Amino acid sequence: MKILFPHWKSFGVEDITEAFETLGHSVTHYENEPKNYRIDPKYKSELKKYIRSEAIDIIFTSNYFPVISDACNDAGIIYLSWCYDSPLVLTYSNTIFNPCNRIFIFDSHMVNELKKAGAENVFYMPMAVNAKRLSKITATPAQKEIVSADVSFVGSLYTEKHTLYDRMTKLDEHTRGYLEGVMASQRLVYGYSFIEDALTPDIVAKMQEAMPLETNVNGFETVEYTYANYFICRKITQTERTEIFSELSKLLPNITTSTGKKAAPIKLYTPEPTPFLPDVKNMGTVHYMYEMPLVFANSKINLNITLRSIQNGIPLRAMDIMGAGGFLLTNYQNDFNQHFVDGEDFVSFDSKADLYNKIEYYLTHEDERKAIADNGCKKVRNEHTYELRLKEMFEII
Repeated sequence: MKILFPHWKSFGVEDITEAFETLGHSVTHYENEPKNYRIDPKYKSELKKYIRSEAIDIIFTSNYFPVISDACNDAGIIYLSWCYDSPLVLTYSNTIFNPCNRIFIFDSHMVNELKKAGAENVFYMPMAVNAKRLSKITATPAQKEIVSADVSFVGSLYTEKHTLYDRMTKLDEHTRGYLEGVMASQRLVYGYSFIEDALTPDIVAKMQEAMPLETNVNGFETVEYTYANYFICRKITQTERTEIFSELSKLLPNITTSTGKKAAPIKLYTPEPTPFLPDVKNMGTVHYMYEMPLVFANSKINLNITLRSIQNGIPLRAMDIMGAGGFLLTNYQNDFNQHFVDGEDFVSFDSKADLYNKIEYYLTHEDERKAIADNGCKKVRNEHTYELRLKEMFEII
């Protein structure tokens, strides 16, 4: 098939392209980006002309874009999208009901919610790795100084100034206290989110006064969905990650590892400055394709603390860690149970105390840690590759 792949700042472009071509398909990258991902008549017209002039069979994108769905619907070809982000409010566009769509989503909760809304062509599909690429990556002695760690975390802390929640400066004391209580309660619970249900009409009215929101005229998302996922979940994740790293920076020096040395400070690979975490080592950013796998392979423990808007799904970062041969210690997520065995392929935690205990345990039990990392790596590289995932998608479409 002739596949058109529009992509803008997407993860996995090279890996997905390689997988399509390995399966015998032709891939053309489309660099033009719409000014508006929902409605852009000029972009849609140009894309339709390109589809017809180049005899395109299918358009594929990482994540879902309504303007592309409408173009495919008009042109009479399949729109294949694979979503790795949550929240993803664009999936609540009315275009999701277009018959051209075949939408694959990594979070089973998102799939269930969209199916409840009447979207028929929405399917669960976990993320994947490029096993060939990961198996060839090795660190040089100079790189090992940067990528080796006892405990590491790669990702954002969401501590940028003026997050949406923090911008609601006009919230009255009662409403802010209520929301703080909801966030504190949710932080104690993994595997289930009650935030949207907790946003009662009177609370939403107060939030609207502090920062008004309007739902999209061509969408069916609710203000509760937007406040919960873009305001509250992000704030919970910011607080959770910051507190965990702050407490770990004090606990790690007290742990004697299996090598007989004291545990080194936690290393954070993040774009954000962290002056509020003086005892962690901020290593800056790492390149997704060439450096991040080295961190995962050379860290004794790789932490995954999932963005709270991902309710069931296995984050791409977790697959990347296991696929690179790293030991994964992650918060509990329901979808892991469909594909992996906790304690054999990865290890989960269900509270901060549990996390700290397991860090100490696996820093002092090297053989168990390595065996689990080995199992997870083999399972991901054998059962969760891009080629296998795309084959599954083509069988469905």
